[in-house]
Amino acid sequence: MDRPTRYGCSTRPGLSALLERVACFSVRRRRAILVAAALIVIVSVPSALGLSSRLVNGGWISQDSASARARTLLDTTFHADPADVLLLAHANTTVDSAPARQAGTALTDRLLQQPGVTSLESYWTSLRAPKPTATASRSNAAQPATADTSRLRSADGRTALVAVRLEGDTHQRRTTTDRILSYANGRHGPLLVQASGAAIVSHALSEQSERDLVRTEMLALPATLLLLVLIFGSVPAACLPLAVGLVATSGSAALLRALTTVTEVSTFALNVTTAVGLALSADYSLYLVTRYREDIIAGYTHDEALNRCVRTAGRIVVVSAAAVALPLLGLLFFPLYFLRSLAYASISVAILAAAASLLIVPAGLACFGHRIAHGDVLARWRRRTSSKGGAWQRLALAVMRRPVSVTVASVGLLAVLVLPFHHAAFGFSDERGLPPNAPVAQAARALRTAFPRPGTQIDVVLPGRRRAAESNTPGGATALDAYARSLSQLPGVQAVRTVTGNYANGAPASPVCHPHANPVAAPPSGCPLFQRYRSQSGVWLSITTPSDTYAPSTVDLVRRIRALPAPVHPLVGGPTAEFLDTQTIISHRLPAALLLATTATFLLLLAYTRSLFLPLKALCLNLLSLTATFGAMVLIFQDGHLRWLVGDFVPTGTIDVMMPIVVFCLAFGLSMDYEILLLSRIMEARTRTHDTEQATAAGLQAAAPLFTASAALVVTVLLALATAEVASVKLIAVCTTLSVLLDTVLIRPLLVPAVMKLAGSANWWLPHPLHRFLPPRHMAATAPGHFATSPPTAPSSPRWLDDQ
Repeated sequence: MDRPTRYGCSTRPGLSALLERVACFSVRRRRAILVAAALIVIVSVPSALGLSSRLVNGGWISQDSASARARTLLDTTFHADPADVLLLAHANTTVDSAPARQAGTALTDRLLQQPGVTSLESYWTSLRAPKPTATASRSNAAQPATADTSRLRSADGRTALVAVRLEGDTHQRRTTTDRILSYANGRHGPLLVQASGAAIVSHALSEQSERDLVRTEMLALPATLLLLVLIFGSVPAACLPLAVGLVATSGSAALLRALTTVTEVSTFALNVTTAVGLALSADYSLYLVTRYREDIIAGYTHDEALNRCVRTAGRIVVVSAAAVALPLLGLLFFPLYFLRSLAYASISVAILAAAASLLIVPAGLACFGHRIAHGDVLARWRRRTSSKGGAWQRLALAVMRRPVSVTVASVGLLAVLVLPFHHAAFGFSDERGLPPNAPVAQAARALRTAFPRPGTQIDVVLPGRRRAAESNTPGGATALDAYARSLSQLPGVQAVRTVTGNYANGAPASPVCHPHANPVAAPPSGCPLFQRYRSQSGVWLSITTPSDTYAPSTVDLVRRIRALPAPVHPLVGGPTAEFLDTQTIISHRLPAALLLATTATFLLLLAYTRSLFLPLKALCLNLLSLTATFGAMVLIFQDGHLRWLVGDFVPTGTIDVMMPIVVFCLAFGLSMDYEILLLSRIMEARTRTHDTEQATAAGLQAAAPLFTASAALVVTVLLALATAEVASVKLIAVCTTLSVLLDTVLIRPLLVPAVMKLAGSANWWLPHPLHRFLPPRHMAATAPGHFATSPPTAPSSPRWLDDQ
């Protein structure tokens, strides 16, 4: 016998009973829940508004990788890492004129006085000027090394370069960058200064992402509200998903704000939170409201319809949220905070959307239920489309009459769409991901024009003081000389430059600098310039190659350098090595992440459907739609086709190595959401009809209006996001939109009925040993107007609502 709770609800075990208690609580405490939801939004909004300033652009490189350690050594001991800020100073005549030199020197002096600036190189200073840092004493910092500043002057003499390096963590560097930009950009006497460099590009990407997010919300919210009114049929009903979405997105943003105090969080997390939060909130609210309306139309009382909608549609919500969140746990396997940030954002917003919909929607229905049920301006159209023999049902029956032809044609089309992916090339995003007219992009183009540097630089650091790699002993210099000769012989190496001189084609290109080979004799001319390649922590070798940064030949060269015997274990750095390290991490961790995603989804669907075939079918069909999406990714964003359709961007010939993972996670979650909805309706119909073909047709008829309406909402949000001017955000939005459209137009209405017809009774087969581990399938409601356990005249739960 059930033991009653304080609200009159049973304490039976199981998900259905738990959902019944949730519904009972939300209805009895409906006013308190709605007030609490409003308070959550009010409290969370200030944290959400301050979130963007705490987010950072980056997270593609593991700090434990060899390339990251090489970058740290180059920064702290050689002061030779790529400058964070590059200032291009354009003169009307020449940068050597007295007014230009005076303005350039004043600019340099002011930059050196800024907190956070650790070192600076300028054409107008004959000496390298490092500043004291936490890792260098003032005595060491006061002894600058000579440097050749001619490379900081353009060939025509009208442009000079100022290279600034910053210290501190990401947020401190961002503050310093803001301070530098506030006065450095613009006119300085006869000089016109433009800003570029890694820190400036990161700053510009963050600011552009914020503007894109505001534009997305300005476009998406009015369009989504209008679409919600059309889909839900009334303004009160349309307000429910908006309330759920506000709670989910603001709560997730507040959680991300808290996470920024303990870890770095990527800027992309905020875009994902908005898109996924609005999409799932609309989905879950739609499922609940639709089920409530169906039961009201079927003749159930207000209380009974509330109970049933939470017990049936609520089950779909719980399973769908789990199917979205569980695979994303695989992103936590990667030591890259870019991917971890997406996991934090997506998992939190999925859980919050499910919890908020299960509490807010029943509370809202309890307050406005009759107006929502009877205020539907599209009620007559809904009854006509949901009646027996609807268009979706006829389509399913037509497909199942020719299942082989439909399957072959659909799979063939998807196979054609995936063909471009075979020549996918990967890399990292750079300033070309910004709009072409952005000041930073213009400065980067001017930098390439004034200071052309064809090819790529690869850095090799031989760490360790007093080791064989040091050049302050005769044996050490000899070993370093032999190692440099070996490096210069590798295919694709143009030149090697280190403390012992220049090398090319296996031989010195200048007199070899052996400072201790003959202490009496003076060193060869030019040797003092090579002393910057030696420090107390080791020796640095700079390698140049004519190939592009992310070309396969350059990546292969980094592998050859790492495999070449060296005096000590080398640390290879530079953008190519960083990309290779990230690619290696992804290739090593991706199998485990995919195994977790597929296994968790399979076990969840196995427990939900009590079938071995249906989970396998769901995973295979979802992967089919994703592979086609990847083909379009390469065709559009790598090769540059159809740019007129998706908006202007700069094709770079590569795809950011992170983007396929991001698109996979978003598209896989949305596709699984629709799959669970369709499967639940098919299973309900089969419980009633005991016929797979009729159940599939009836299930598609019941589910198709819901997932097509949901797809319309998702596409509306994603198309607004596709107006973003950051190429990576545009790629995510466009490719996810394509995946949703393929899923809605091709996978669910065509492939699912065809495959289920071909499988026949195998759809429901479960090995006998698994019966003991899986409870019997219990469908609380089989269809509108049909109880699986009791008729409408015998409600399964007590009356909740009082007459107050």
